[in-house]
Amino acid sequence: MSGGRVDVAVVGLGPAGRSLASACAARGLRVVAVDPRPDAVWTPTYGVWEDELAGLPATVVRSRLAAPEVRAHEAHQLSRPYVVIDNVALQAALALDDVDVRRGRLDDAEVAALSSSARVVVDARGARPQGLCADDPAPAQTAFGVVVPDDVAAPALQGAEGLLMDWRTDWRGDGGGGTAGLRPSFLYAIPLGDGTVLLEETCLAASPPLPVAELKARLLRRLAARGVAPSAVDAPLHREVVHPVPGTLAHGVAGRGGHVVTGYSVAHALRRSRALADELATGQVPRRVDAVAPADALREAGLRAVLRLDVDGTLALFDGFGHLPAHLQRAYMARDGDLTDVAAAMWSMFRRMPWSGRRELARATLLP
Repeated sequence: MSGGRVDVAVVGLGPAGRSLASACAARGLRVVAVDPRPDAVWTPTYGVWEDELAGLPATVVRSRLAAPEVRAHEAHQLSRPYVVIDNVALQAALALDDVDVRRGRLDDAEVAALSSSARVVVDARGARPQGLCADDPAPAQTAFGVVVPDDVAAPALQGAEGLLMDWRTDWRGDGGGGTAGLRPSFLYAIPLGDGTVLLEETCLAASPPLPVAELKARLLRRLAARGVAPSAVDAPLHREVVHPVPGTLAHGVAGRGGHVVTGYSVAHALRRSRALADELATGQVPRRVDAVAPADALREAGLRAVLRLDVDGTLALFDGFGHLPAHLQRAYMARDGDLTDVAAAMWSMFRRMPWSGRRELARATLLP
């Protein structure tokens, strides 16, 4: 790079990279940012809890759900507003006016080479897509979604303002049958604020990953069972893997900043960007963006439990989540929740499980 050594080089301008580049420039640091399409509007649908938007203008909210629901054996209305982000407005709020933005797609070697011209190199490229591999044991979240008009989606919502997770098993279709040996999946049904609704069938985690084609078939069967026959608009989420580059700071999903169980990452990345920019402005260079917290070990156990639970056990688990007090729901869903509260939330969910599910949860906690 020409023009002398810079303070920070940020590679990738998704939510994590853009928020960090913007925050660093606002603190007077000299910042270079590299992205293949720096002017492109983000295409994913980002949902966050409203109380996680501190410091951002109200214009970044595209749609708001005052009381989203989780449904399993029971229906649980959550007392915590959930919002869908307006990507254009959020990108505008994370200004890059004082950032040297450059267009380019860098491989790992090129990212590492930036250290010769930047005091700190931050890899914020996110996770790189990789094709689903049936014999790969790594757990992954997969999903398939369609976007339909409000009136078409209404039967799928069944009176709910929005469905954060609907674990009921009408994805089996009219043929019925049991669920033994099948990985559970849930419907994520969220109004987008423009007269449309995202209807997405998601497998929270599976090893090997549940194929997108199977999720598409489940979604269409579920919607048909509820009287919805959409013209499918493909919006698949593919398996992603992360390969941290030695000598760089990995930020956002690239730095495993997402919630271990739910995958939520955007709100945490926005908060961590501000804190990281403060550290870099004072000359500190942390060894990693997100330190491993004790609560992470508990969440890892929770992920292993999700992988082991059958369909009925999963429904019981999320019924337990629905009965938690609001502050414990927040702790469990937050990337940086307090260890004591996370432990209390998991213990309360455990107590509500059937004995078969308790055995699996206990094994998940004790085994590596």
